[in-house]
Amino acid sequence: MNNKVVVITGSTKGIGLSMAKYLAEEGASVVINGRNKERVAATVDELKTIHNRIYGVCESVDNEKGCKRIIDETIKTFGRIDVLVNNAGVVQDRISYKMEEQEWDQVIETHLRGTFACTKYAVLAMRELEIEGTIVNMTSKSGMEGLPGQLNYSAAKSGINGMTYTLSKELNRFGISVYAIAPVAETDMTRPVIHMLQKKADEKGIPLPKEWQMGSPDDVGMLLLALLQEKPETGSIYSVNGEKIGKWHPPVHEPLHDSDDTKDRSIHESFLQIRSKK
Repeated sequence: MNNKVVVITGSTKGIGLSMAKYLAEEGASVVINGRNKERVAATVDELKTIHNRIYGVCESVDNEKGCKRIIDETIKTFGRIDVLVNNAGVVQDRISYKMEEQEWDQVIETHLRGTFACTKYAVLAMRELEIEGTIVNMTSKSGMEGLPGQLNYSAAKSGINGMTYTLSKELNRFGISVYAIAPVAETDMTRPVIHMLQKKADEKGIPLPKEWQMGSPDDVGMLLLALLQEKPETGSIYSVNGEKIGKWHPPVHEPLHDSDDTKDRSIHESFLQIRSKK
């Protein structure tokens, strides 16, 4: 990662901070981002114990102006951008029919608008500088399968999956690779849910469900480094939980007349009957 410049949004703690540390240790210049000025400054000081090519931008990604400033400051400071990691995120968990509009908007704007706008300006800079860079989006199992209480978060992460597939097709001709990582790691965002589920499991005298037995943020940092080293097929989405690495594939389309499900075949037959009467 020597001579490479990496921007990681939401990198003052948790997964973002872990990724920043791993890449800095590998020689990358790293731009730290967060919404808290003091925390950004403290993180920059912490990482400067590794080397001095660390820079901080205090800005929210929930608006395009903020995203543009992050990329502009990166180019102004380091003269280039090689990797963008869209990591910034928030959760506002609540069952769907009790969710407030503000809770919906904050999650959607941070994840989707942030990923869109940061990527937009990073790609414009990469193209202008003729850099065959890399975009890495952070996604979640919630965006693949859904999770009760996370309608906003699931929708946002599902959208990021679609963005990853589309961006990979759009940017491949410029040599820009696009990936996504779906981590299963204990962070400030997941810890309250884990503790709640652990309490319920203890009350019932059963173990914590396997899907909530999580690895650490460091695992995500190590996977990111591996992706940047190996450069797999663009558009790939990987999962990580401890030492377990997996790959998510795009949804598969199945014609109903070939389905093994009798209900699905019945729908197909009913459709044909209705269609024949038109």
